[in-house]
Amino acid sequence: MKHCIYFKKTEPDVTFISEEHIFPAGIGGIQKLPLKYVSHNCNNAFSAMELPFMRNSLIALPRQFYGPGKRGNLNPKNATKSSVSLMNGVNDPKSIEFGYISLGQPYSIPQLKFKLNGTCHFTSDSSLGDVNKQTSDFIKLLEKFKGKYKLFENEQLSQHEFIVGYSENNWYVALSNTDLENEVSSFIEKFLEQKPFENQSANFGTIQPNVIQTIQFDDRYYRVCAKIIFNYLAFVKGQAFVLENCFDPLREWIVNGGENKFAGLLGKEASYSIPFPELSHNLFIIQDKKVLKGIISFYGGAFETQVNLCDDFEGYFEMDGFICDWKNRKEFRFDDYVNTLTH
Repeated sequence: MKHCIYFKKTEPDVTFISEEHIFPAGIGGIQKLPLKYVSHNCNNAFSAMELPFMRNSLIALPRQFYGPGKRGNLNPKNATKSSVSLMNGVNDPKSIEFGYISLGQPYSIPQLKFKLNGTCHFTSDSSLGDVNKQTSDFIKLLEKFKGKYKLFENEQLSQHEFIVGYSENNWYVALSNTDLENEVSSFIEKFLEQKPFENQSANFGTIQPNVIQTIQFDDRYYRVCAKIIFNYLAFVKGQAFVLENCFDPLREWIVNGGENKFAGLLGKEASYSIPFPELSHNLFIIQDKKVLKGIISFYGGAFETQVNLCDDFEGYFEMDGFICDWKNRKEFRFDDYVNTLTH
């Protein structure tokens, strides 16, 4: 029967047209739950929760350095990119520019640093092609600048300069003097009238991975951890098992948020007595008296997090676990993985 394990609703109140991964595909998850377990309506709601989990939470940092890319893709061309941030320049440690990290390497985005005395400097990355063409293309984009951008404030910029960058249909502006913000658009218009860069050669910028990046750590990280563990519980125990009322408080919190009475970091990196695949994501479900709990870690034991699934569990639950070896595109139940080590 099609019965959503999160909304506890059936058709026609909800629809079932997509399958839910145990571990999100964005961090390498492969195994899915049966189609009838999680409604499409619920999957849509989870997408908004998983995006900041992968891009802005603790997980974002190792994902930027190690991968995988979009939907678990391992091709370096599709590697995960960090959010655009401010980086310190290599040739002049005091310089600031926009860039991002991908597989541990820094890349500069096309950008112009404006100074109020009328000078400017174009910076970009050699991986994006001919620098003069990049400059020309950037100027054309700048002519369509509408004044909508993400603002960065940084005291390392002088009071008389600002940076305008562009990447993937988004504009970025950095400045230290907030009074300049009201003048950004008009200054750009006046600047373009002067036909900048005519008969001039621009140079590539070089940067080092000294990233000024903000990590957002809120309940969405914990709720996604709880969802992953709950997905696996449904995978091994079935739909009817997780639809039991004892899981309703957790279910409600995963879907709607609210006060976190369920999950927390254990404050240490996981230590295992057996060798797990390099940088694997691992989860275990155990019983402690009447408490059924899950423990999950990412990228080889980092960010170990405990989630209380149920505080009044009746019956006996034998320890179970799941390993996501995303680098080799393999996943194992714990017992099956242990058997691979002994054969």
